[in-house]
Amino acid sequence: MQFFQRTICVSAVVGVLVATGPGWALSPDGPGGWSGSPEPAAARMAAGRHQEPYAPGRLLVRFKPEITRASRQTIHYDAQAKGVLKEYHVVEGLQLVEVRNDKLSATRAVYQNHPDVLYAEPDYTICVTEIPNDYDFGLLWGLRNIGQEVNGDPGTPGADIRAVGAWDIFTGDPDLRIAVIDSGVDYNHPELAGNIWTNPGEIPDNGIDDEGNGYIDDVHGYDFHYEDSDPFDGRGHGTHVAGTIGAVGNNGAGVVGVTWQCKIVALKFLSDGG
Repeated sequence: MQFFQRTICVSAVVGVLVATGPGWALSPDGPGGWSGSPEPAAARMAAGRHQEPYAPGRLLVRFKPEITRASRQTIHYDAQAKGVLKEYHVVEGLQLVEVRNDKLSATRAVYQNHPDVLYAEPDYTICVTEIPNDYDFGLLWGLRNIGQEVNGDPGTPGADIRAVGAWDIFTGDPDLRIAVIDSGVDYNHPELAGNIWTNPGEIPDNGIDDEGNGYIDDVHGYDFHYEDSDPFDGRGHGTHVAGTIGAVGNNGAGVVGVTWQCKIVALKFLSDGG
C-alpha cells in the first residue's frame, strides 16, 4: 500500500514523542554539544533549528576581585588562551576569553583548577522557548505541568513529558507521516484538518484505484473494518489519539499536539461501537 511507505505507525498508545527528559545534559564535549541523547536522531530532528548550546572557542572566566591584571595575564598564558575578547565591568573580574575550540575542555580545566579563578564556563547560548499560542495549551498537563489548576484540580509541577524543551529542538515536519491505527479519525476536525494526509496519487470519489495499490479512493487512509475508503471516526477515540499526536500547533486556537506539523494517516480497524 502506497500510504504505508515512509509512514510511522502507532496505535492508541502515542508512539511518537520528541521530548527532552532528565537524562539530557549540556556538555561542551558531547556530539554537537549534547550528551545523553541519541545524536543521529537529534541531528535529524533539529533540521536547521538547533544551534550549538555555547559559542565555540570562548570561555567566560571570572577572577577573584583582588587579582591584579598582571596575574590574570599569567593565568591566561598558563591556560594557553588566545586572548581576551571583552572585559565586563558590571561583573567584577569577569572576562570573555578566546581559546582553541578543540582544547576548550582542557583549557577550562586549567582555569577552574587555579585558586585565583572563581569560575570558568562556556559562553552558553540563550534561546527563546517555543510556547504555542493555542489558547487551551494551559489545560494540557501532559505537555507542561506547572501546577496550574484544570477544572478546579491542581496539577503536579513537573509531571509532564517536557514538551516545551522538545519544541525548542523540533516542532514537527509537514512531510512526517504518522498512521493512527484506531477507530478512525475525524479528518474534518478544525484542529486536525491542516495535519491530515491526502494521497497525492488518488482522485477522490471516482471509484477508481488511481495509483494501483489495491485500494479505491484511499484519500486520507482506509477503513479495514467496514472495508471501504472512508476512515472517518464514528466513536471518537482515534480522533482523540490523533489530536494528542498531531493537533495543529501555534494556530491561536484550541489545543496543541506533541507534533505541531505532520500528516496523520487514518487507518481504521475498530467498528464505530469500539
